Amino acid sequence: MKPFPRPARAGRSRPHRRAPLRAAAVLATACALALPGLLPAAGTAGAAGGPQTYQVRGFDSSHHNHETKDAGDRPYDWPAVVRGGQDFVYLKATDGRTGRDGWFSRDLAGARTAGLIHGAYHYFQAGQDGAAQAEHFLDTLHAAGHTGAKPGELPPALDLEECERDGHRLEIAQVKAFLQRVERATGSAPVVYTRRDVVDDCLGGTKDLSAHPAWLARYSTTEPRPLPGATGWDFWQYSEQTKVPGTAGLPMDADVFHGDRAALRRLAHLD
Repeated sequence: MKPFPRPARAGRSRPHRRAPLRAAAVLATACALALPGLLPAAGTAGAAGGPQTYQVRGFDSSHHNHETKDAGDRPYDWPAVVRGGQDFVYLKATDGRTGRDGWFSRDLAGARTAGLIHGAYHYFQAGQDGAAQAEHFLDTLHAAGHTGAKPGELPPALDLEECERDGHRLEIAQVKAFLQRVERATGSAPVVYTRRDVVDDCLGGTKDLSAHPAWLARYSTTEPRPLPGATGWDFWQYSEQTKVPGTAGLPMDADVFHGDRAALRRLAHLD
């Protein structure tokens, strides 16, 4: 993700990386099991359990995670990723109306072949038409043979972290246009990756995202605050400094799933 200006805290500094919302204080199916707050004991803000209490672990990646200082871009060893204990991965596919991640197709094929549960996400750009961004995302997924509804595929995800670009503010109407178009095309309610203060500061605290599975960023041992109108979260991005066996060696974004492996398999259309 990209850093973005917001009123209270600085965005993440790594340029054009799916740089999840930087942690100066720290991205589904329509199935009820996947909806925020409907998983068992959905994580509530301030709960005692840290990320170590969750057993289903994964990471998210974009082309930036392949960059090394001395050896250029390096591919991942996906079988080694699986052997290292990762349960799932979300891969950046697109950015705005035209951007495509250069590693998406290769990483998708690698994760699929290795048997790793996988999903794709889109970085939403403020000031651009939401439906047009959705079409670009869907076209990219289909070109890679990914629908978000096949066995092993997680629901598509939308990355919301940019409040403003070129003088244009993030608008909930455009966000909803994206989500509705993707849900119609895939049959799954997209996962929304964001953070509570982004929704409060950039979208006026809207409750319009509460029906979507929530992927919340908080780099802390304290669980993230649910989105307005929701009671919990489904994925928690808790670190941007994790080493994942089989990857290029750079720090990765680490995530946990709020459920057991059987629940993750159901979400990924495997059971």
